[in-house]
Amino acid sequence: MKSFRTGLVGLLVAASVIFVPIASADPDAVAAAKEKLDRIHEESANLDAQLIETITRAEESESKLETLKQDLSAQESKVSQLGTNLGDLAMMQLNGGGMDITGQLLGSSDDTTFLSGLTTIQNETDRSMADLQTLQVEQARLDTLRGQQETITESLKADRAAKEKLAKEYEAKEAEAQQVYDRLSAEEQERLRKLEEQRQQEEAAREQATRESASPTPSPSTGAGDKSDSPPSSSGGGSGRAQQAVSYALAQVGKGYVMGTTGPSTFDCSGLMYAAYKQVGISLPRTSQAQFSAGTSVSKGDLQPGDLVFYYGGITHVGMYIGNGQIVHAANPRSGVVTAGVNSMPYQGARRVA
Repeated sequence: MKSFRTGLVGLLVAASVIFVPIASADPDAVAAAKEKLDRIHEESANLDAQLIETITRAEESESKLETLKQDLSAQESKVSQLGTNLGDLAMMQLNGGGMDITGQLLGSSDDTTFLSGLTTIQNETDRSMADLQTLQVEQARLDTLRGQQETITESLKADRAAKEKLAKEYEAKEAEAQQVYDRLSAEEQERLRKLEEQRQQEEAAREQATRESASPTPSPSTGAGDKSDSPPSSSGGGSGRAQQAVSYALAQVGKGYVMGTTGPSTFDCSGLMYAAYKQVGISLPRTSQAQFSAGTSVSKGDLQPGDLVFYYGGITHVGMYIGNGQIVHAANPRSGVVTAGVNSMPYQGARRVA
């Protein structure tokens, strides 16, 4: 009887385990979240690009103001000295012996003295006119410098206000993305991550297949079983300096994302490209839109490691191709510097700068 009870209890426990509801990922919820996250990421990238451009413009204005400050100080001293010199000359002429120099000459009976005096008057008059003209020119330059200072100061003030506004909007977008992610269950978050990984692997495989079909002698070292958890590395191809830039960018994987920074501890998307190529002696523009004009255009099928790859309609994001259908990029504040599939965002074009 005891064994019967024990068996019955065991069956009941097993049944209870079988009928306990198990949380499962809702495919529709995951798909909807992914669609919304993609939209938020594009909007964030647009805000990010505007913010980086505003920060860069503000930094340029601050640099110009510092130079103008020095130029203004020197010009003010110059104008002041010219004014003093002209005043001293006028006082000297007014105090020329108690009576007008011209009157003294008219009363002179010596022709030589008269002619010499006329020459002196003419020389002094010419010098006074030249000094006055110089003063007017330098005063005009001083006024121009002051006008430039006022214009740049107003521009800087506007950019600082825009920077603060854009930063708040960007933070709100990032918070919105985090809320979308947090609303997913742990299993749904894992499913979302695996879906993204699967999509990137498929994209990488397609890119590799396209390259191999276009090449008469595919590399024997490339195989389907090469993927592992080891740190990513670039594939062959690309110039020596481009490979060095790739190595630098890959060494930053895991570091944080902060807008307006170019390293060494944090980067934004264009800041990572800027820093990587600066290491090899190539000066890139600071923003993604400006970097899209650097170097030469390259088709997607001809990408080589080191090429800059651009995303979204407004060219608001940039990464660096590292080979095998992958890029390295400073993604966003939640992800930092990571690797991803070349098609993980809406692709717009690529440029080769080395």
